[in-house]
Amino acid sequence: MENNTQSNSENIFDAHMHYTGKFLKKNETLLEFMDRFGIDKAIITTLKVSANQRLLLQTNEEIDEQKYAENLYAKEQYNHDIVRDLVLKNPDRLFGFYWFNPRIANESDWVILEKYITEYKFKGVKTQTSLDNLDLSKDLDRLAKFCIKFEIPLYFHSGVNFFFQEPFRTKYLFDFLKNYEELKFIIGHAAFTMEYMISLLRYFQTFPNVYFETSLSVPYGINVLIKMMGPNKVIYGSDSPAATTPDIEIQKIKSLNLTPEIEKLIFYENISKLIRI
Repeated sequence: MENNTQSNSENIFDAHMHYTGKFLKKNETLLEFMDRFGIDKAIITTLKVSANQRLLLQTNEEIDEQKYAENLYAKEQYNHDIVRDLVLKNPDRLFGFYWFNPRIANESDWVILEKYITEYKFKGVKTQTSLDNLDLSKDLDRLAKFCIKFEIPLYFHSGVNFFFQEPFRTKYLFDFLKNYEELKFIIGHAAFTMEYMISLLRYFQTFPNVYFETSLSVPYGINVLIKMMGPNKVIYGSDSPAATTPDIEIQKIKSLNLTPEIEKLIFYENISKLIRI
């Protein structure tokens, strides 16, 4: 009999979840999924299913990179109605982050974003540089000022750019963030490779406003981030139910043999403090 329920007694606040995904059981709700893995609270956002499907589409034709990109990139902001409704119905357990693409945003999009923060009480904003084709040298400035104004964090999806895009360098992120010391900034998938984690160490050890989220990360990389950046800067997340299940991501941290005090910071207190819960 399958039993994936998390047996640990401590509270767990998942800082990176989606409202749906591959790893939900048939007819299972998000709250049932969270209960199955012992997740007390979660930050949720929307999921770009259609974009992912287009990205993974295979063809025998020679790849036209420009057409490929045009087919992938969204022409408008993604819908957050389901996320909004879940958050409003479950205010003690679910907290919204609005996935926003400033590159294509018009003034009405900024008005809607503000409404989600002020009226629907969303706790932060998420960006995705590769899927949204962002240029860090210009596209994030207005969004950074928006987050500073409303005192909310900006979640940055880490990774390498796609084969048809210019390579992403961590230095681009450094050049952006050095101008926004007041911005609370979460680097997602912060140790998804050891090489990326080492780059983060090189650039951000002196940044008190930068936090590191652990989903889909190498366990030893998480360990190094805790030691070098400090346990108060590392935040547990799973990227479930879209990319994996929480038990896998929880066990990565459990395997590090941290003290209960440090585990409590990573699993619950750091993100709770950051979004003022």
